[in-house]
Amino acid sequence: MKKKSFVLSILLVFCILVSPLRASAASGQIFGASSDGYVESTKTFDESKTTLNGNTVTIVNNGANTIIYLGLKVTEGTVNNYNATLTLSNSSFKFHMISPNRSGGWTGTATENGDGTISINLTNSTGVTASSGVANGNVLVATITLDATSATSTDTCTIGLSTASTPETPENPTCTIDGDTYYCADGTVCTEEEYTAQCENPENPQTGSFLPYAVIIGGIGLAAVLYLVTKKNKIYHV
Repeated sequence: MKKKSFVLSILLVFCILVSPLRASAASGQIFGASSDGYVESTKTFDESKTTLNGNTVTIVNNGANTIIYLGLKVTEGTVNNYNATLTLSNSSFKFHMISPNRSGGWTGTATENGDGTISINLTNSTGVTASSGVANGNVLVATITLDATSATSTDTCTIGLSTASTPETPENPTCTIDGDTYYCADGTVCTEEEYTAQCENPENPQTGSFLPYAVIIGGIGLAAVLYLVTKKNKIYHV
């Protein structure tokens, strides 16, 4: 019976070691608001005056203070990036500048594209959660100031905001030859000799990952400890 318990203990420890850790995905909604959709004194948004839930938001000409408020409604996890495309429709307003909410940890830039849209790329090093918002999980991310000098006093524009994907950095190929360039098992550029050793010799341990070996060694170590404890208890019961 003790032997069976010992074996089960080893299997349990091994399963714990090799089980992957799962991180909950972050989710939320980006939105824009007009000046009357954000209350500076309370730092809250009136959701009915934002682009949330498919609402239409119109920006009026307010001279040098023609501003769009960018917000984020976090519903789950921690959000670290705000990548969006802002569209100004039916107006002569132009992009002037972006002011990230630095007190909230946001930094980044915005760029006006040739098609009239504005690409926004902001990050938050610590991340924001639903509890970061003052109300309903809504947090102020940045403000966009528009140039309305060429517009008439009665001009308005409708804003649209869509999520833009974060560009991914392409990874180098592994165990691949590209002309005179050799890529080893870890994707780094290497010499022909290193390539041969790592990619053409299946018995070379460099082609493996360090993590499985660490898991196995750790499992063996814990198994040895359990064995010694079990053996010690057995001696005491003799």
